[in-house]
Amino acid sequence: MGQFRLLLRPVAVTLIAQSLFMALCGFFALYWGEIKSFKAFGLTVLFVLAAAGVLWYFSVSRASANLSLKGGFLFVSFVWIAVTVAGAVPYVFSSSIPNFADAYFETVSGFATSGSTILSDVEVLPKSVLLWRALTHWLGGGGIIVLSVAILPLLGVGGAQIMKAETTGVVQEKLTPRMAQTAKYLWLFYVFLTIVLTGLLIYGDMSVFDAVCHSFSTISTGGLSSKNASVGAFDSLYIDVVITVFMLISSVNFLLLIKVARGNILSLFRDSEFKAFILIFIVATGFVTFFLYLHTYDNWGDALRYGAFQVAAVLSTTGFATADYEKWFPAAQAVIFVLFFIGGCSGSTSGGMKVIRHVVLLKQLFIEMKYLLHPNVVYTMRLNSAPVERKIIFSVMGFFFIYMLTVLIGAFLVATSGADILTSLTASLASLGTFGPGFGAVGPTKNFGFFPDYVKYILSALMIIGRLEFYTFLIIFTPWFWKK
Repeated sequence: MGQFRLLLRPVAVTLIAQSLFMALCGFFALYWGEIKSFKAFGLTVLFVLAAAGVLWYFSVSRASANLSLKGGFLFVSFVWIAVTVAGAVPYVFSSSIPNFADAYFETVSGFATSGSTILSDVEVLPKSVLLWRALTHWLGGGGIIVLSVAILPLLGVGGAQIMKAETTGVVQEKLTPRMAQTAKYLWLFYVFLTIVLTGLLIYGDMSVFDAVCHSFSTISTGGLSSKNASVGAFDSLYIDVVITVFMLISSVNFLLLIKVARGNILSLFRDSEFKAFILIFIVATGFVTFFLYLHTYDNWGDALRYGAFQVAAVLSTTGFATADYEKWFPAAQAVIFVLFFIGGCSGSTSGGMKVIRHVVLLKQLFIEMKYLLHPNVVYTMRLNSAPVERKIIFSVMGFFFIYMLTVLIGAFLVATSGADILTSLTASLASLGTFGPGFGAVGPTKNFGFFPDYVKYILSALMIIGRLEFYTFLIIFTPWFWKK
């Protein structure tokens, strides 16, 4: 019970921080003359602050206390539930999305950086609501958990267990001995990339508002746009190239990017995951461009432009669109479909299975083949010139199994609504991997609004599970988690 009360205060602080961003949207609503939205954000801020006050009242503070591992898992799960429920309220209060199931789906999609939407016409929404929609992306991408880790030391609660709960990947690394300091470095770099991209988009004749919204969506690898036609609405080669580059940058491990920014450029070419990620992008772009030139576009330039953008959008799990890939030649669609099983790099804002896990699985496959020829030889897997422990390999195998099992269970649950198998499978896959659009009725020019409410809640749960990489969220539902 003490651990439970201990985590109430950091959850309250996270909600207070969230209310500040809502207040910012309220200020702009007033500035733009959107009185109804201004009132909606004002009421929401009061609602969130009241909830935070209740949590604070029942919390405890211990100067030397540290969350246990279980406490870290609980905090991560609770804070995601809290911020997504609170984040849906402005949509409902402003009547922009009056149905709570729809509002919750849109909010989870934002914070999970999925890019899936229930909206068929986003351009009719008030600008302040669109700004909040983009901000959910940006906050989710930067990591509400990482932000909380930076704040927790001020409350006398260490953040090591929370970071461990949030980052359950293959390799965990810190820039500094103190976790909070590492979180601050990550946020500063995140903000820097956002500012740079915003400036470049404004230079490309995009309005300040659209530049900010698309910068938030790109750096977070989210994909929600302020335009119905997504990035394709601007019909600009310059904007396509800039966003393609920044989708790829945002898909790379941020700790690795900070090393490069500090002058250690060689670290890029020594990193196994980065090299595999770039190779996948080049090969996939090559195949898609080839088939697009043969069957869709009249010149190599257009084929490369639209092919590279869509490959980057799917591989990075951003979900932007400049073309409808469902109208492409089937072989090009097949390449896009395969990318739904990969995703970006660990330590980035992208989702999916992550490239590092595929690298581990591929290396293990080669080792197993070697064992067939030389059964008595001991082989050691190495990543970045360092040996990989067997428990890491087993963890990756377990992750792959639970990932595919969850995709299939999710597809079955979606199919109970009457959706066809392609729509059900890719809706589950896109939600779990936070890819955004899929195929069929949830393709790049369509939306998720036609699903019944219970399916929207299921897909919302899949987005949260995928964002927290399964174990962090699912483990709290196991009986042994609650045993002493």
